Amino acid sequence: MEKLPVVAICGRPNVGKSSLFNILAKSRIAIVDPTPGVTRDRISTYVRIDDKCFELVDTGGIGIEKESQFGEAIFHQVQIALEKADIILFMVDIMEGLNALDVTVADMLRKYKDEKTIWVLANKTDHVGLLKEQDQFYRLGFGEPLCVSAAHRQGIGELKEKLYERLPVSTTTPPEDVEIKIAVVGRTNVGKSTFINALAHEERMIVSEIPGTTRDSVDVYFEKDGKTLIAIDTAGLRRGKNVQNSIDFYSQARAQRAIRRADVVVFMIDAAVEISKIDKQIAEMVRDECKPAILVINKWDLAKGQSTPDKYEKYLSSMMPDLAYAPMSFITAKTGKNVAATIDLAKNLHKRAHTHISTGELNRVIKQVTSKKGPPYVRGKQGKIYYATQGEVVPPTFVLFVNYPHLFDDKYQRYMFRELQQRLGLNEVPIKLIFRERERMARAKDKDEKKEAVKTASKSPIEPFDEEPLATTDGNGGENEE
Repeated sequence: MEKLPVVAICGRPNVGKSSLFNILAKSRIAIVDPTPGVTRDRISTYVRIDDKCFELVDTGGIGIEKESQFGEAIFHQVQIALEKADIILFMVDIMEGLNALDVTVADMLRKYKDEKTIWVLANKTDHVGLLKEQDQFYRLGFGEPLCVSAAHRQGIGELKEKLYERLPVSTTTPPEDVEIKIAVVGRTNVGKSTFINALAHEERMIVSEIPGTTRDSVDVYFEKDGKTLIAIDTAGLRRGKNVQNSIDFYSQARAQRAIRRADVVVFMIDAAVEISKIDKQIAEMVRDECKPAILVINKWDLAKGQSTPDKYEKYLSSMMPDLAYAPMSFITAKTGKNVAATIDLAKNLHKRAHTHISTGELNRVIKQVTSKKGPPYVRGKQGKIYYATQGEVVPPTFVLFVNYPHLFDDKYQRYMFRELQQRLGLNEVPIKLIFRERERMARAKDKDEKKEAVKTASKSPIEPFDEEPLATTDGNGGENEE
């Protein structure tokens, strides 16, 4: 991946760095909260201003005192960002005025003055009466401050113009052709950030034994086999009663959104800890989103002598039946063992999730499944499947046009789910079954209308076919006629 220019935002805590980051990124990526020290890791995204592109980096506040256990790690991440930056946006708070911490940050930046572009942004200039306060920031030694208000988007246009003028002309563009997005999820302290760092081959995320270290969902770009991939590090998910404040709430919401964004979910589990209720809730969340998933058993080196992969696989299948189809990978993220193999498995699952089954093959398999075990009778009526087709991929979505959808109860749907997964070669990929009544589909007069109806069927209530039903059985091998 070719290097794009890097623009880093830095400053003391609570001066509005994350607000500016979100405005320039045109997306609510970083958590914004009045609490100092919300941002801990380096958060980055790619930004385009007309025909010029750059990587924008948000950093943690310099000078965290209340959270001293992270202060050193945050400062280290800031230093990495500054070393890589071509342009540094040094943010201060014009309403609070020049602060001793601002001077500390300025002293730290002074060594970059001759090699990098450094601009002071006087944030929170919410009205013209504050403009006269900008003069005090000349003392920092970086020239005239640019007055902005991230909250009211004032001065943002001027900032973009300055960035455009200073950014080099380059043919490099952001890596838009990302092969796979992989969300790394799990409860707190299972090793998600360590796993991400192993993929990035650098200290990209802060790693700590303290649960809840990661707060934002952070996209980390990395390369494998010449392809660009994104690993999304997420905050450790907690039980509802343990979500104590707005920061925790937004962390949880972003983790859930990461699952929805992802092509494949890496669900990390600590081999040394028993499966908990939150693990089961995460499994339900992944299942509900119908995402291909890998159960990644981390810290497997600590479980040696206590269990075997076969025994642990049976244990997980019994504890989390919702993801019984998901393959497992046993790793030690700290040493990088089996991390690359896990990504290879994710790529394979992603490819299989795009499988398209021909209508003829699908209906032949469904006939085999219903011949083996037909739908149950409900008040003297039995469900009939007239026709089936694939509506979508990722997940493979099969629309079954039937006489009465309510006759296909949950138990029988689970049976069909398992049988179709196995017989169609999709045993490690989630599939979606949609049972729709046939009446309205019968009104579709030509092939194009039917295709459109099928496409609609995989997304919303649909219109089924008027065909002869596929044979079903009474469960004893005999065929039932409608």
